[in-house]
Amino acid sequence: MTTNPDIPTTEDQRTCLKAELRVYYGPSQKMVLYGFSVDMSSGGLFLKTETRFSIDERVMLSFTLPDVNKTINCRAKVAWVNSIEEPSKPELPPGIGLQFLDLSTEYLMSIQSLLKHDGVEPVSEPAK
Repeated sequence: MTTNPDIPTTEDQRTCLKAELRVYYGPSQKMVLYGFSVDMSSGGLFLKTETRFSIDERVMLSFTLPDVNKTINCRAKVAWVNSIEEPSKPELPPGIGLQFLDLSTEYLMSIQSLLKHDGVEPVSEPAK
């Protein structure tokens, strides 16, 4: 397999950064929910949610990276589930680990740049 030197690799996708970003998600663009990420890497993110999902289920994602003010839209696959009843990682809240599926080179580079500079600031719940 050959690699294109112009496309960044996801070798550092295990490098995670605590990242509380507002993430819009759902099985399709017609059903949109929102929640907050707990951490993020260049390979995916962990989303805090009590909505039930199955492993390998496809999800549409939309979130904005701070500082670069870039909205990322992509598909993701549920890689693992941290349920309330049977948590895989008790130190994390209920939610799902999502693997990015069709992240563009531009988006991947933006995420990798953010990870290198620890540039993620927490966001708060919207005022009600």
